[in-house]
This record gives sequence, structure tokens and C-alpha cells, in this order.
Amino acid sequence: MNPFEFVEPESLEEAVSLLTKEPGRAEVIAGGTDLLSELKDGLRRPERLVSLMGVEELGGVRWERDRVWLGASLTLGSLAEDERLSGEYPILAQAARSIATTQIRSVATLGGNLCQRPRCWYYRHPGFPCYKKGGVHCYGVNGYNRNLAILGHGASVMVHPSDMAPALIAMDARLESFGPRGRRTMALEDFFAGPNEQQMQEHVLERGEIVTGVFVSKPPSDARSVFLKAQDRTGEDFALASVAASASVSDGAVTRARMILGGVAPVPYRSQKAEEYLVGQAVKEVESSKAAELALCHARPLRHNGFKVILTKNLVRHAIETILKQ
Repeated sequence: MNPFEFVEPESLEEAVSLLTKEPGRAEVIAGGTDLLSELKDGLRRPERLVSLMGVEELGGVRWERDRVWLGASLTLGSLAEDERLSGEYPILAQAARSIATTQIRSVATLGGNLCQRPRCWYYRHPGFPCYKKGGVHCYGVNGYNRNLAILGHGASVMVHPSDMAPALIAMDARLESFGPRGRRTMALEDFFAGPNEQQMQEHVLERGEIVTGVFVSKPPSDARSVFLKAQDRTGEDFALASVAASASVSDGAVTRARMILGGVAPVPYRSQKAEEYLVGQAVKEVESSKAAELALCHARPLRHNGFKVILTKNLVRHAIETILKQ
């Protein structure tokens, strides 16, 4: 690991100034559960780490009249254990509880989970100059690709590792950021960028721009949701596939639906085909197996991961059956 300077700003303005003062030298660190492993493996060599944990504005949960604010420095453990969040936004608590271990959740942050880098072994191995590290080739295409993409892949077949992202997108969350050009907000769905759009990062943040938090509107009274995840080892591994599903039901019919897939594409994958099928259907007439087929209708499995198509279909089917019975 190369030597670096560690600085702890107390305001967003100071943090942004430190990040933009000498472009390319500094990296943001919060919980550090992802970045520190990259430093140890020699994948990043910043000369300065700018800690966000002392910026009070980025922490905690703030309840407002018709929405809740989740700060970027909120730990996943705090999110998972918050009783009010678990009651009003159960899908978020379910997703948080599925991530890693209790020890990791106690330091890992919401913002870090949304911004983490690929977990693909070709990216993580310092011996492979993979596409996501600035190379010209994605080794996962013809290499061992068991855990990699089955949907939406292009220049790279990485999968986005965030579990919080699908759950938040299913709740129509909005992300706020702060950078040299001030504050901006966007639909969380628009925050993520695939490898064809961004080679060296998985989001649309500009240099020096920081995620400050996420707004989630209060769900309507007829809303129901669920987060399901399949992994090799429960409580440790990243998702082989995950499903975040939410729906509203009125007078026995589905009036709104969100179906977001994780662990199967370079960005959280929204299955609009499945959503379109569900909306307008009487609950008693919904065929969960048909919705699952539609959700994976564009799947392009690789040599070693065809099983993920079947796995994800089963998760989608189970998720639909669960929310329609709530």
C-alpha cells in the first residue's frame, strides 16, 4: 500500500475543495469497506483520502412530512435496525440486512454501497488490465463468468454489486449530490452508468462531486414491497441475483409496479416488460411465471452463468407472489 495523506473535513464545501484542489490525487472515503481493499490490492493509489465521516450533514435519518431523508454516511447497520424505517419502508431494511455481516454493516455506509466498484475477479486482480480499469478488453466475456452479467451487458460484463440500489429504485428514490457546481438531485435510477457510458466509474458523478443522501417518498397506503436475494453463502457473499419488487393494489387490481433486478447487469436493471404486464391486471389473474419470463426476456447468458436466468426467474416469481398476498 502506498503512503497517503488522511484529511477529515467538517463541511461539504471543505470536502469538495480538497477533492478538486489537485485533480486525480484525492479519493473519498467513508466506511472504507470497498476502498481499503482496493488500496491493499494496488488497484488505486491516491495521495490523499478525504474522509466524509466528520461531515455532520451526511449522517442520520431525517423524517419529513411526506418523505424520509437517508444520509450518505448512514451505516447499513443503523438502517437495518431502525424500527420506524423497518415499519414504513420494510424493503429498505430487508435489503440492508441482507448485506455482508453485522461487523461490516456497522461501518459500511449507504453512499458507499451505491458507489462501490465492481466485484469481478478480473477487475479485482492486479494482474488483469481489464476494461473497467482502463484496459481495452473485458476478460469476463470469454473467461470464467459464473457470477457476471446476463442482462444489459456491452463493453463489460460486470454486475453492479449494490443491494440497496434495487430496493431504493423500487421505491422511486431520488439522490442528492453536492459538487463544484452546487447541489443537484436526480432519480436514483439515472445515477448509475453502464460500461458503454462510463469506463472508469459506475455512476454519473463529476470530479469532486459527493453523494449527500437519498430522499424516499412516503409510500401510499395500498403499497406493498419485498426484497429477495440469492447468494452462495447467506450473510457473506454478494448477490448472484436479487429482486426488489413493489406494487400498489386498489379494488383488487395492480395500479403501480416496480421490478428491479440486482446482481445480473452492469447497473440495477429495471424490467419494464414485467411492470407493464402487472399494471392493470386483477390480482387473481396475475400469472407470476409469465411476469418472470417477461422480466428475463432480454437475457443473454454467458458460458458459465445460464443458471442465473432460471434463478432470477424464480426470484421474480416468488417476489410477485409475496407482494400480491400481503
